[in-house]
Amino acid sequence: MIGRPAMYKGKKLKIAMAWWGSWGHVFPIKSLLEWIYKKPQYVQRIDKIYWFGTQNSLESQICEELNVLEWNIKFVSILSGKYRRETLRISRWKNIRDVFLFVAGFFQAFFRLLRYRIDVIFCKWWYVALPVVFAAAILQRTIIVHESDTHAWLVNRIANCFASKIFTWFDGVFSKAKTVGQILSDDILVETPHSNWEHHKAKILINGWSQWSRKLYQTILHILQNHTQACSSFDFYIILGLLSQQMAKDFEVFPNVHTVGFISQREMGELYAMCDISITRWGTTSLAEQKLYNIKQIIIPIPWTHDQYDNAQWYVDHYKDIMLSQKDIAFEEKLTSALMKLRTFNKKDSKKNKQAQISRTKEIIVKTILSI
Repeated sequence: MIGRPAMYKGKKLKIAMAWWGSWGHVFPIKSLLEWIYKKPQYVQRIDKIYWFGTQNSLESQICEELNVLEWNIKFVSILSGKYRRETLRISRWKNIRDVFLFVAGFFQAFFRLLRYRIDVIFCKWWYVALPVVFAAAILQRTIIVHESDTHAWLVNRIANCFASKIFTWFDGVFSKAKTVGQILSDDILVETPHSNWEHHKAKILINGWSQWSRKLYQTILHILQNHTQACSSFDFYIILGLLSQQMAKDFEVFPNVHTVGFISQREMGELYAMCDISITRWGTTSLAEQKLYNIKQIIIPIPWTHDQYDNAQWYVDHYKDIMLSQKDIAFEEKLTSALMKLRTFNKKDSKKNKQAQISRTKEIIVKTILSI
């Protein structure tokens, strides 16, 4: 536990959340904030919470929704640049431009940390957090980090150098880190249908990041078209996201295929509870959510990433899940084969206390943030 200096004793804290990203990264911080504001003993220790992010982003939208509940949260918009790893020609000029964006974001963060007199920064992920971390380090503010991948991303590797406490989901990411699990939303907790513990037609959840999943959905469509009889052994539930919804009409000819666009965390939890198998390329938050419901996972990492392959390998090693590479020339054949081997698969009730698992992680992190 972090020692509490005399200057903090009895003081209500001002907390900054430095976190940016996609659905799987923004919803956990939403869940953490909901956890705090449901508990009076935590609320009374807090003066105000500031969420640092970018304008017109998912995090700004979520922050607005939370403030409808009259919670004491302020969204703080800053600039930032990222280190790009695309082809040299594309990335070179963007990286030069983003150096100036990062410098601008650093000064914005520095003066806003001073202006709002922020005491502690919770850093989770990606480039918007980096100028906040640098500014907090110079101002000697307390920095707490959570890393959800098997290998830390650049921002958290830098934040690790200044952090008072580091939490991870996987062991061995940082030498002095404490493994506490993923930050998962209570909204995904639903009662598992009793029918899942009896033999039934296997249900497959297909979920990909909408902006990078069109080829995956096209492969699924091709398998359905060419293996109609075999695929009739399953019911398919496909989450198309916002950017692939036009493909819904391609799947509607199959009576055992159901498609949805963007869904809530609650609706996602209902699908987790109902389905036995997933074909997924989502990140570690979603992999942990699915495993909470004992789903057999066929994990297909985004082809140009390295961390998703390592994250997937962990689930292969620990749960005997399946990992396939979309770069493999025989990808469609291997995916078809994996499905056919699972035609009679029904998940079993693990009897795990899902609420206790989710609560433990958030309890540890929140108590640490409030203990400075």
